[in-house]
Amino acid sequence: MPRSSKVSNRSFSHGKQGQLNEPIIITLQKEIDNYTRKVEIERRKLFNLEQQHRQLQEEVKNKIQSVKKLKMDSIKKVLNKDQAESKSLQFQIDQFDKKLCKSVANIEIMKQNIDIIRKERNQLLQAMKEIEQSHEQIHNKLKSTQKEAKEKVQDAQITQQQMFDLKTKNEIDKSEFQEKFDKLKAELKEKQDKQNEKDKISKTNRLKTVNYSTFDTGTLLKRRLQRIIANNKEKVKMIDTYQRNMRIIDEAFNQIKEATGLTDIEEIKNNFIKSEEQNYSLWTYVDVLNQETDALEDANEELKEKCELQEKENIERQRILQATPDGERKRKQIQKIIDQKQNEIDQFTNKLSQIQPIIENILQKMIKTKFNLDPTRAYTFQGGFQLNESNIDQYLAELEGYINMLVLFKSNKNTIEDKQKKFITGLLLEEIPTKEFKSKQLNQSSVLPSQGNEEGQDFQKFLNYNEFHEMAKQALKEVDGQNFASTKKNKK
Repeated sequence: MPRSSKVSNRSFSHGKQGQLNEPIIITLQKEIDNYTRKVEIERRKLFNLEQQHRQLQEEVKNKIQSVKKLKMDSIKKVLNKDQAESKSLQFQIDQFDKKLCKSVANIEIMKQNIDIIRKERNQLLQAMKEIEQSHEQIHNKLKSTQKEAKEKVQDAQITQQQMFDLKTKNEIDKSEFQEKFDKLKAELKEKQDKQNEKDKISKTNRLKTVNYSTFDTGTLLKRRLQRIIANNKEKVKMIDTYQRNMRIIDEAFNQIKEATGLTDIEEIKNNFIKSEEQNYSLWTYVDVLNQETDALEDANEELKEKCELQEKENIERQRILQATPDGERKRKQIQKIIDQKQNEIDQFTNKLSQIQPIIENILQKMIKTKFNLDPTRAYTFQGGFQLNESNIDQYLAELEGYINMLVLFKSNKNTIEDKQKKFITGLLLEEIPTKEFKSKQLNQSSVLPSQGNEEGQDFQKFLNYNEFHEMAKQALKEVDGQNFASTKKNKK
């Protein structure tokens, strides 16, 4: 429009020149018309492109949702399968644990029974030893009592013989003493008779001589003195005989005292009877002891048989315990499962120890880049990096986020509509932000990069799946080589 106004002014000011410039105006008008047609065509193209872009966005959203659904379904299937397998494995482990607990409990019960049997065996052996010792003591006592009984029997026979000898001797002495006593009694009677006659004669003589005035007292006293002396001599003789007999009796009783310790004859007789009764009771006691020894010998034989049976039972139980194939097989199976689990745990820990320096190196490099949104994250690795089964998911998720941001950063430089679909399917679509296309500020160069541009060529190579796969392999090899060199240095 400004050009047309300028032309009109010139035409009015310069008439002649206007006539000459008429074809120029026509050409300009044609150019203007062509330009307006081109603008309208471009607007239509832009409108079509916007519609196509909207359709592509809707298709991308639909595909993202379908991929999410497929991924969730596959994850759910895998999770359900893993859960079912884990439940079955857990159930099997629980069953094995129960069987293991039962077998351990049975083994403990068997151990307790074996300990009880051993204690009973030790008690029986100790009781056998005590019975044997008591049997030996009783046997020794029996021998000693038999010896004592024989000695007492011999002593009783000797004392009986001595008592019989003493009895015969005592009877002889008694008869002799009775004879002597009778003789002495007869002599005393004769002497008393003579003395009575003399007394009568003396009395008659006194009566005859009472009337006499003169009485010879000296002769009378002498006679009396002689008579008293004679009587005293006879009494002394009798006392001597009594003393001699008493000495004999004392000697006999002293011998009895030395042999038996008794003094009275009746007591000696009673003691002899008692000794015979004691001998009889001793013989009966010996018989009872013999019966008890026989009973103890029978009991010892029974205990020996029981001990032999118990030993046989113990040997049989040990043989059964050693030859239990089911329990041993189950124990070996459980031990094998435990060893397998332990080997898996060891392998996992070894893999973690191998992966730890690689992940640490990559995370430290990524934290130093502009993809790290948390500036305090750089201080987390200063205290040391420890990788285990509890924090491996966190570190891998962080590493995956950095990788996705790096891939998105490279992919956002140059995007191609047709090849973008293949690339999006290989990424985690949950973390890809939707791009906002503004229709007014959209440039054709940003949407469709030229084939001659170097960035466009790199982006096309990047969008090729095979080339991208080879690039990823090469990057991983380089990272592995760096880590291998760093681990060698650390080892040195």
